[in-house]
Amino acid sequence: MELYQVSKKLDLRKAVCPQTFSMAKQALSTIEMGDVIQVRLSPGEHMENVPSALLHEGHQVLDILKDGSSYLLYVMKQ
Repeated sequence: MELYQVSKKLDLRKAVCPQTFSMAKQALSTIEMGDVIQVRLSPGEHMENVPSALLHEGHQVLDILKDGSSYLLYVMKQ
């Protein structure tokens, strides 16, 4: 069962920085204000940079969950 009603899912585990942030930002540009995206990220640099960059852009990070060897980031477009 999903924790949030997700409008779009994005798997960025194989992307390299700064592509991870750019791809997440692009996905957010395709959804409506208040909608949520789920971004799957690898540990390390992805998890250090993407959430803070999206916050800096004014979006709301709702949750970060460990899911096996990766993380699920839930972001609401603001």
